[in-house]
Parts: sequence; structure tokens; C-alpha cells
Amino acid sequence: MNINTCIQCARCTSGCPVSRNNLNIRKLIYFEQISLKELPEEIKSSIWECTTCQTCSLRCPKDCQPMDLILNLRKAEIEKGRIEESIIQIFESTYLFGNPWQRAREKRVDWNKELNVRVIKEGEEVENLVFICCTIHYDIRFLNLLKNFVLLLRKLNIDFGIIGEEESCCGSEIKRLGEEGLFLELKQKNEEIINKIKKKRIITLSPHCYNVLKKDYNLNAEIYHYTQFLYVMKEKIRDFIKKDNKKIIYHDPCFLGKQNKIFDEPRELLRLITDNLIEFDQNRENSLCCEGGGGRMWIEKKGKERLAEIRVKETVLKSAEVIAVSCPFCLLTIEDATKVLGIDEKIRVFDILELIFF
Repeated sequence: MNINTCIQCARCTSGCPVSRNNLNIRKLIYFEQISLKELPEEIKSSIWECTTCQTCSLRCPKDCQPMDLILNLRKAEIEKGRIEESIIQIFESTYLFGNPWQRAREKRVDWNKELNVRVIKEGEEVENLVFICCTIHYDIRFLNLLKNFVLLLRKLNIDFGIIGEEESCCGSEIKRLGEEGLFLELKQKNEEIINKIKKKRIITLSPHCYNVLKKDYNLNAEIYHYTQFLYVMKEKIRDFIKKDNKKIIYHDPCFLGKQNKIFDEPRELLRLITDNLIEFDQNRENSLCCEGGGGRMWIEKKGKERLAEIRVKETVLKSAEVIAVSCPFCLLTIEDATKVLGIDEKIRVFDILELIFF
């Protein structure tokens, strides 16, 4: 962090998608600059509103890295034991079962009884090792996504496999909640398993997994988000995809777009599906966060209108029929917003993989 270079320009706060509540990053930086020993309670509570979308750090003209300050403040609160019960449950579940959803490890690949994907063991060889997000493993909502992905890879004659029960949470949200020790333990376990498998590349289904595997892990293979991987073979895919003319609007996930500059690949895949692809007013690097990252999937904060609801309302104004995403967190938060607004029959939310029909 370069906190002392901050000129209090407020670009961080003005760009922060959740600053409409109590979170004020500029104020946090100021308190850090004057070495305030104890933050006011309201300010201290606000650090858990952060979605770690990284807009503040990306907008900062002085490279202060304000998001890292928030993560350090979270670490300090954890060390003092001053955290909500819901966060404690996430840590305990991930430590005991290798996932934050309080689900048994042996249930991790129950979905594979139907799809029969090859499970790769230590020392075995596979061209493409697929790392599957905990959310996708355990939520039945993602079964069609998995089915389509497996069927697509088989149609393309791609050699692929999964880790199976031994795979643990990537630790992306654990790290961003401030539990560095648990994150390092998860990282070590996954690295030991993955690096003992002979593979050419690793494909992730979640941008959160992609981001953390690419930036925080030491792995002996190239890492791809599935949209990058499929984009390379889009001409082959074009031959057997059934095109639909539904009006689709694409939502850029923060961890794929803002943080990794993957903008065109998802859109090119969607153009294989429809000629009627449109954009949100806030798109690409300016995309509005869905409010699911940074542990916010498990932390309920009372505040103003949810960002996902703002996304859905804009979809209605633009007369789109489908919101396309490429992230499990975005899918769950935005789909939930359609239900809260009572328009889930009118506006459907799908991952790109779910929109690929054969």
C-alpha cells in the first residue's frame, strides 16, 4: 500500500459501488494516515460491506491500493475475534469440509454420478484439468451448466478431467475476508494435488477461482477461464450451436472483467448464440458489481437497493429477455434480484454455458 501518497481526490469513494451505504474509503485512508488507534464503530463495521471488486484501486491516480487497506483492517478484526457469526461459520466450514457451504466433502462431486467425468489422480496425465468452484459443486442450480460444459468438451473431443473430492475451496473469498492463515493452508493443499497431476492447462468455471489461481498460486500450468478456452475454438463451436435471436444483455463479472481484462471472449461466445446482444450502460471496466464478492455472498448488510436489483431494472428498461453472466456468484445474486422484484418469469438469468444449446 502507498497510503501516504493519497491526495484525497475521492476517486475511490466516488467509484465504489457500495459507498451509498456506510463504506467511505477516502475516510478510511485518512484515518490510516493520521494513525488513528481505534476506528469509530460505524466505520469499523463498514469494512464488511466491501465486495473487493477493486474499483477503488483501479481508479486511484496515486496507486494507493485502497482495497488492500480494507483487507488489512479485516485481518486485524479477525485477529481480535471481532467478527460476525456468519463469517465464523464460513471459516469453520472451509477448514473442516474444504468448502464454505457447510457441506460434506464426500458430497462434493455427487453431480458426477450422472456425468461420469474422469477423476484425475496423482501422477496421472490429462490435457485439461478443470477446477470447479465450490458453489458449482454443491448448488443444484448449476447442474445444467455442468452438463452443457461436459457435453461441449466431449463434442470437441477435448481431453479433460477433474480433481474430485480432494479438491478444496480455492480460498479466494477466504483471503478477501481477511483469514490469511486459512487461505495459505487451502492454497498449499490445492497446489500439492494440482502440481502432481501432469496437465497442459487448468480451466476454471469461476472468475474468482481463475483470479486467485492465476495471481496467488504457484502452479505448473497455464490457467484459463472457460470463456477464454472456448473462445479459441469458437469456429468449431459455431458448427453445432443452435442460434437463437433472444435479446441478451451481458453482465461483466468484476473478477473477470475489471481485474483480469477479459471482456471480448464472453461476448464473442454470446454472438454465436444470438445476433441480438446488447450492453448495460455500465459495462466492461465500468461494470456495476453484483455485490457477491469479498465474502458478501454470506454477509447480509442492510442498506439501500441492492446492486443486482439495479442491474435487473435496467434490463427491463432495455427490454432484454436474458441476462447472461460468466460467474456463479453473479448468477445467484442477479437471479435472486429477479425473484425479489417479482419478474423472474419475465427476465431469466443464465451463465453463458447454460445458453449453449445443441
